[in-house]
Amino acid sequence: MTGNLNYKKHIILPPAIASIVLIIAMSWVFFSAHNLIQSAQRKVQISETKYEAVKLLNSLITAENSLRGYLMTGNVEFLNTYNTSAIQNELLLNKLRSHQVEIPEIKPLLVRLDALIKNKFGIGQVALQMQLSAGSYAPHLRVATNNKIIMDKVRMELRSLDTIMQTESDKVDSLLAETLKKIKLLSLLIVLIMSAILFINYKRTVWLFEHASSFEELAEEFGHLALHDALTKLPNRRNFEQYLKQTISQANRGKLKIGLLYMDLDGFKLINDQYGHNAGDKALITAVERINKTLRDSDFFARIGGDEFVLVANHFKDKDELQVIANRIIQSLNQPIFEGNAEKPVFMGISIGIAIYPDHAKSTIALISAADQAMYEAKTSGKNQAFFYG
Repeated sequence: MTGNLNYKKHIILPPAIASIVLIIAMSWVFFSAHNLIQSAQRKVQISETKYEAVKLLNSLITAENSLRGYLMTGNVEFLNTYNTSAIQNELLLNKLRSHQVEIPEIKPLLVRLDALIKNKFGIGQVALQMQLSAGSYAPHLRVATNNKIIMDKVRMELRSLDTIMQTESDKVDSLLAETLKKIKLLSLLIVLIMSAILFINYKRTVWLFEHASSFEELAEEFGHLALHDALTKLPNRRNFEQYLKQTISQANRGKLKIGLLYMDLDGFKLINDQYGHNAGDKALITAVERINKTLRDSDFFARIGGDEFVLVANHFKDKDELQVIANRIIQSLNQPIFEGNAEKPVFMGISIGIAIYPDHAKSTIALISAADQAMYEAKTSGKNQAFFYG
């Protein structure tokens, strides 16, 4: 139990602390970024307000010039422009009013500006009525005088609006600069904190890895030896049985077929008896190397006994393809295994029994037994050949 607690202390605790610090820091970054976005949006609103104020002034000037043009010439084109400007003025005022919530300082100014514009267009309506009854020149001077006074007041209010917007813009610029500075400092702080935590974590865990690496390598070696043949490095019987069981389970779900080739070397015992175990080991390794060169990537090749091997064949079309695989294996051993006494070449053959799941058997044990029986028939019928079960 003490070992487990130390493990948690040295391995789990530092990343946990790092995660907490990172969450806090990233929350701060998110909050700062959120403020940055809000400030940027406010900057856009200020720019839009200033732009709309300029458009309003230009629209008022257009309306004034159009009214004068109509009063002096009677041309209805000027009157149409005047009416269009009046509509546009109302729209622009509404847009300016929409910013009152975000910029409450402009609310009193807009009230005064609205009153001035209404007064201006009210005078314009009076002038139009006078134009209809008194002729072209009668209302002109009065309208020009009154409109000049009102337009001066409108310009003054719009300059005040621009001053307010510029002040707000300066505040936002200052806030943006301060927020960016905080984010930079915070990013640097996060890097320093994370570097410190990682360094501490490295120091606290490196000795564990140094001690554990030897045990891990030993465990891997034992694990490999438990599932592989020490001489040929092929999977052993235990590995083969596990693989075959899993493969049959998958084939059953996918309605696939599996070919099992049970192989026994011909003449291996004679080599052992005549030339010794070292020569027999060499013959086994040479045979495995040659057989491996004939196999496909999807084939599973294992040694399950002294001179007994199995091959699990996946993804084959029919019996003929299994026969081709078996023939290639048999042909790979046609060449001498090594030179014997007095340079007499030593040969070794192989007998193969083939069984197919689920055609010949429907379980792991039954499939192995069927392939083994077929191999026995191949051996008793002349050796160095392949027989199918049944």
